[in-house]
Amino acid sequence: MDDTYRPIRVGYQGIPGAYSEEALVAFQETAEPVSFRTLPDLFAALTEGIVDRAFVPVENSQAGSVVEAYDLMLDHKVTILAEWIQPIDHYLLGVKGASPAVVERVFSHPQALAQTAAFIRQAQLDTEPYYDTAGAAQMVAERGDQRFAAVASRLAGERYGLSVLAEGIQTAKDNATRFFLISAGSYHFSPAGSPASGEGKTSLAFSVAHRPGALVRALSCFAREQVNLERLESRPSRREPWQYMFFTDACGYAYEPPVHNAIRELTRLNPFVRVLGSYPAAGIRRSGAAAP
Repeated sequence: MDDTYRPIRVGYQGIPGAYSEEALVAFQETAEPVSFRTLPDLFAALTEGIVDRAFVPVENSQAGSVVEAYDLMLDHKVTILAEWIQPIDHYLLGVKGASPAVVERVFSHPQALAQTAAFIRQAQLDTEPYYDTAGAAQMVAERGDQRFAAVASRLAGERYGLSVLAEGIQTAKDNATRFFLISAGSYHFSPAGSPASGEGKTSLAFSVAHRPGALVRALSCFAREQVNLERLESRPSRREPWQYMFFTDACGYAYEPPVHNAIRELTRLNPFVRVLGSYPAAGIRRSGAAAP
């Protein structure tokens, strides 16, 4: 038997230097980061067993949900194992010798552009979305044009030889991104559960019948059990026109009686309910950086 230690392989979206890589290392420094160009590529690799886990950005405190991530969680059989919340610090990066005054166009991931919109508007810069923050930094470095800049992390700037033209350009100083650590395979509920220290969360998706009061009845399942819901978001079901899926995070572990009873009643009332995972609630780090 080969007892050689192999670090867990965790995939992230973006090229080396992406915020997601930086956040992954902060979350689990012993993991082996594996980069994938897009979120669909990442989820496909997880399903095929190319990586052991996926580290996925799902929500930003200012720009909102990464809707593609939630759609992909429904398209694949996956389980949320943990969450990680980390502050973001955005940098405007340009080629060596450039100055902020000569920059005309900024490239970055749409989420990063949204998170720095006030700075970009005040500087009167044109923007162009790019698939990844670090990818934008690499592209700017390769073009070598002083009129181009990227919004990315300091790590990306160091990796691709760019200069910091401005730092801390995020609109909100308490800007943070939430990540999920995800494994392949559907969530399996254990009635007994396993006691865990600290607070828990349970993420789930559900649909409701197309009739008056259906959503109210669904939410009442949690209200009757005194279960707090931290968020509720609707997305087109993509299975039937003008039908919607609802995503929510319930406070508490799925094995705890109030949460368990609420989900059981929700399942009885509605055509589709899927628990995506039950995991320890994350605290907010006060230093570091993370973004899609």
